[in-house]
Amino acid sequence: MELSSITILGGDLRHCYTAEYLHEKGWQVVCFHTPKFPHSTGIQISDSLKLALEYSDLILLPTPLSKDGIHLFQMETAFPCIPLSKLWETIKPGCVSAAISLQKEYLQQLTDRNCPLLSLTQSLDFATENAQLTAEGLLSELIRCTPFSLSGANILLLGYGNCGSAISRLLKPLCRKIYLLEQQSEKRQQAKVDGLCPISAENFSQVLPQCKILINTVPAPVLEPSSLLLLDSYCHIFDIASAPFGFPADITEKCLLPYYRLPGIPGRFSPISAGKMIGKTIERMTEHEL
Repeated sequence: MELSSITILGGDLRHCYTAEYLHEKGWQVVCFHTPKFPHSTGIQISDSLKLALEYSDLILLPTPLSKDGIHLFQMETAFPCIPLSKLWETIKPGCVSAAISLQKEYLQQLTDRNCPLLSLTQSLDFATENAQLTAEGLLSELIRCTPFSLSGANILLLGYGNCGSAISRLLKPLCRKIYLLEQQSEKRQQAKVDGLCPISAENFSQVLPQCKILINTVPAPVLEPSSLLLLDSYCHIFDIASAPFGFPADITEKCLLPYYRLPGIPGRFSPISAGKMIGKTIERMTEHEL
């Protein structure tokens, strides 16, 4: 898959550093409504979605694609806001797109237009490094948002994929105990070897009242509302999953529990590292047709 030109749409600061990296590697780069940054003179800046998409062999979609489910995630001062419907209408059939993650309805839109997708998370190196950056950023938010010491806190972790395991490695030396809720038996066994305490629904009444922090990594509801009532009244919930997330946005109002929805952590805390990582992954995937 020989691609040498890319249009980078919207997103956060990660996309700025992706643009710089790929430009340095000889790619023709067009940015559309990315955050303002002191870009190299060879990077083209376009305010026309149609022209921006016509320039390139590959389109890098933002993560998340949309913050409100209606408009493209783009620079906040950009005007007009681009409806997703216009994006789908403008993408040329057969154009290759790249993204970290996309919801099913967005994947279907690309499929309907016969547009191949490079899913960056298919790269093991990307998934591992992205998880580590996510864990580091989450630690900063845990310290900033919680009014108690991590050393005395029990944590309930939902999910033991790449992010869940990276989070546990970082937090295990800092907190009192990490309980894990995970459906797959192989991952539960690995978590036990790693020093975590896997639990099941039968343990909820004993475990949940002891937890001061709940971290969700699963993009789907895992705990029933009745289970949430078992949590300590001071329990802080951190949801790092992608849309549709693990909890409704009004959970604080309904359950009186502090709730922090934190998508895109690497873009907030490590944009240089995350941006270069995206660029390197795109290079590898296009060179080796992964």
